[in-house]
Amino acid sequence: MKLAMGTREVFDAESLLEEYLGPRKRGLRYAYPYYDGLVTNDDPDLLCTGDLLAPCLLGVNVDVDRLHTLTALLPLLQRALDKLPPGIELIEADDVTLDLVAALYDPLDDPDVSDRDVKGSLIAKVLHRKRPGLVPLFDSKVRIFYQHENCVPAAPKDGRSWRQYMQLLVRAMQYDLRENAEEFQRLGTLVPDGGPRVTPLRMLDVVVWMSSAV
Repeated sequence: MKLAMGTREVFDAESLLEEYLGPRKRGLRYAYPYYDGLVTNDDPDLLCTGDLLAPCLLGVNVDVDRLHTLTALLPLLQRALDKLPPGIELIEADDVTLDLVAALYDPLDDPDVSDRDVKGSLIAKVLHRKRPGLVPLFDSKVRIFYQHENCVPAAPKDGRSWRQYMQLLVRAMQYDLRENAEEFQRLGTLVPDGGPRVTPLRMLDVVVWMSSAV
């Protein structure tokens, strides 16, 4: 499987996904099915404070100060989420929708936002569960995986906004999903019966993250 717009190759996507989705012993468990299946308000269109704690299941520390910041950002995040069309997955999204996904991160560049103790990866872990087929997860491993001059180039010397970065990342991920559509459809058969749904976008994140963790 070639990913990152053809700049990287993963040879064992199936085994990586099986390891992540399969049962694990205490101390060795991954986030599935707990993060993906966590029930808060059971509403894909409405953020609640319970959603702000979901990143803990992905190993992110959401302490009281971070929860304070996320709670203050909640109205801005909800406003951006409201603009996303329902029922659209990243593989089929048009440029307008891709830019709306990137705009989810505008609060991080807003000079009127006082606290700066959250990053885009944390926002992604909050929002992904509301649109698991459209809003990608990412962290430092995913960022490094996609960083390539022919994929997501390193930031220029004068920097770039979170929206500009995400505009590049979501398009690179969409390319990967389209080029490997049949493979992700096949990988979908690995999802345990009765477990939470795993979208192709979530599978992409797992494969990238797991291949970067070994």
